[in-house]
Amino acid sequence: MNMSKFFSVFFLVIYAAVFINIIYNILQTKTGFGFPVGAQIVLGLCFIVMAIFNFRQSRYVFVGIFASAVVLITASVTMVSCN
Repeated sequence: MNMSKFFSVFFLVIYAAVFINIIYNILQTKTGFGFPVGAQIVLGLCFIVMAIFNFRQSRYVFVGIFASAVVLITASVTMVSCN
């Protein structure tokens, strides 16, 4: 395994751990991010557009990052709306 592949896997694991931790905290505390719901929806739409744009450019790493951001925003809006 060369060094660039090692670092890619290493940072992917770190990103996955942080992502899972944030989702877990949102679900446990039943609170979202500290932004108004409208701003979160706009932010989520921006992330969707960026994911589609990067998919068309075949930049799949960025597609994954922006798609995970959409999941975080969706979880946040859901928790804020349910309270």
